[in-house]
Amino acid sequence: MADDNPFQIELVTPERILLTGSASEVILRTGEGDVTFLAGHTPLVGTVEPGVVRVARPEGEVVKVAVHGGFVQVEQGVPAEPDAAGEGAGSSGTRVTVLAGVAELADEIDTERARVALEGAESRVAELGGSARSSGEGDEPDAELVEVESALRRAQVRLEASEATATAGA
Repeated sequence: MADDNPFQIELVTPERILLTGSASEVILRTGEGDVTFLAGHTPLVGTVEPGVVRVARPEGEVVKVAVHGGFVQVEQGVPAEPDAAGEGAGSSGTRVTVLAGVAELADEIDTERARVALEGAESRVAELGGSARSSGEGDEPDAELVEVESALRRAQVRLEASEATATAGA
């Protein structure tokens, strides 16, 4: 089982460190698709797409974070942090670092506010006539529609992270 070999995780925004410590598994969506990081993962630098980052802790807890884009780095040979007993500081291992401009722990999300934002964004997208990719005005997408679609996606991610049911398609 993956929790037999924990590694370090840090999820950081400009405002604060949202999550740090040990993980047995980290699941997120990169620009290349969904990925699961385990101890010993190949070193990597990549983009993080808006979505829910799931961090499985060695003790079994799963922490969900709504992340609205960013970057991920996987490093090997990182000195291990000592555990509660003060052991493990001499070994080295894996560290996964997620840098996000905006991210929220699932238990800190105001679900009702996210639902209201989702409904408002859905209405505004309908008013503006659908997808920015099919605006019909040449090659340039409608800037307001792009912004409203981004707000829609942020609300969907927040609701997904907080396990609320969103009625809109992702």
